[in-house]
Amino acid sequence: MSQKALAARVGISSSYLNLIEHNKRPIGGALIRQLAAALDLDSRALAGTEEARLIAELAEIAGDPALAGAGMAAADCAEIVAGNPTAARAILAVYRAYRQAKIRSELIGERLAEETFLAEAGHQILALITTIRSYAEILKDYGDLSEGERRRFVVTLVDESERLAARAGDMFDFMNGRGVRRPRPSPREEIEDFISDNANYFPRLEAAAEATLADLADGLGATFEALWRRARLRHAITVVWRPAGELPAGGERFDEGAREFLLADGLRRTSARFRLARLIAALERRDVLDALVDGARLTSPDSPGLLRRALAGYLAGAMIMPYAAFHAAAEDWRRDVARIGRRFDTSFEQTCHRLTTLRRPDAEGVPLHLLRTDVAGNISKRFSASGLTLPRYGGACPRWIVHHAFAAPGRTVTQVVRMADGERYLFVAQANAGDSNGTGAGGRHAVMIGAAIVHADRFAYADGLDLNSPAVAVPVGVTCRSCPRAQCPDRAFEQVPSLAPAAPAR
Repeated sequence: MSQKALAARVGISSSYLNLIEHNKRPIGGALIRQLAAALDLDSRALAGTEEARLIAELAEIAGDPALAGAGMAAADCAEIVAGNPTAARAILAVYRAYRQAKIRSELIGERLAEETFLAEAGHQILALITTIRSYAEILKDYGDLSEGERRRFVVTLVDESERLAARAGDMFDFMNGRGVRRPRPSPREEIEDFISDNANYFPRLEAAAEATLADLADGLGATFEALWRRARLRHAITVVWRPAGELPAGGERFDEGAREFLLADGLRRTSARFRLARLIAALERRDVLDALVDGARLTSPDSPGLLRRALAGYLAGAMIMPYAAFHAAAEDWRRDVARIGRRFDTSFEQTCHRLTTLRRPDAEGVPLHLLRTDVAGNISKRFSASGLTLPRYGGACPRWIVHHAFAAPGRTVTQVVRMADGERYLFVAQANAGDSNGTGAGGRHAVMIGAAIVHADRFAYADGLDLNSPAVAVPVGVTCRSCPRAQCPDRAFEQVPSLAPAAPAR
């Protein structure tokens, strides 16, 4: 079939189809299904989400200094995945094993450097050994001890032995470290891959949310009061407020035996409502959640529970922000996150998450990317349907607005960027103001969403920006090691030579 014939069949121009074929325009939803139908292909195979992820990961690890001598260029990554995806997965598995060994050696080095702790622990262990030996010699050499004295010495020996074992255990834990990542993908990475493969859209959860909403009391939607009544009347669960210090760091605990849902008394209303909706979703839609988790083909033993919680969170968001009403608000108000949040009484992060799920064929939103990072640059959430590559093994480009959002917590900031390949994107970000959930954890993070510049006019944040002016777009990369912008004043690491393009980007 000619390019012109295919374009005509799906109702787009030949020039636009040419851009799609050369990966210059991200597509999804209805258009990718139309193309797949015209070519008699599975839309998932045509989307190439797994291939794209493998290519992006290979390109990222090629920037590691350990692989600097391999001479693996960006084009080589695509060829490896296209020619032998099994080999590409093997390379990534070896790299993960290398990272595990490297992290472990660094942890041991850090612990060895803690001379104060080791000296103190060693001194305490020697003192305990001396005490135990002295009491043991007394028991051995003095046979005329009374029964009471002998019992007292034995109790002391047992107590000191337990202290010795505990202190030795502390030392070994200190030396060995805990929580080192395994060579296999981490649970978070597995969940991210599953969500990406499903374009962060789950029709079964949307249908379950609509059914639950239709059954809520008063027909007022998923308000906190309606959810509270649902929990009490249908599940005999009482919501109990407790000081944050009495609860886990997340600010919640479900006591199934006592039928109590304990929440931190400092939680914001938006957060408390979301958590209650998530609990009800997990209880009432267990069959739907289990079916999705069972079909995910997860490898880590910790992943099923975490995925089930993430999917319950998706379901809670769909209950609080019903698809039809939310999609209409997003279109009418051009993704003004603050305005939409006021309409549905949701936080900036909750609203952004829901915006990324608008992929229903008959009411599709904008293909978005989402990233959440803490003040140190550690990425805790990542999803991309916009075409933007997000880093997986390190921090993002320091020029991305998400990092600068911490300078003005609670304020929404925007940015137009130009990648090294010339593609441009609109970024929208906001940082919280510290302990925004009242849980006592005090964590600070920033959330960023964005889209390809072709969709910028569908964002209220683009108003007043001269999107056609080269001076408006900030030149950025993905990570420093893979970025070809040699003269960037914010560069933290040198680029690996094998990744340098023929002509340096400016």
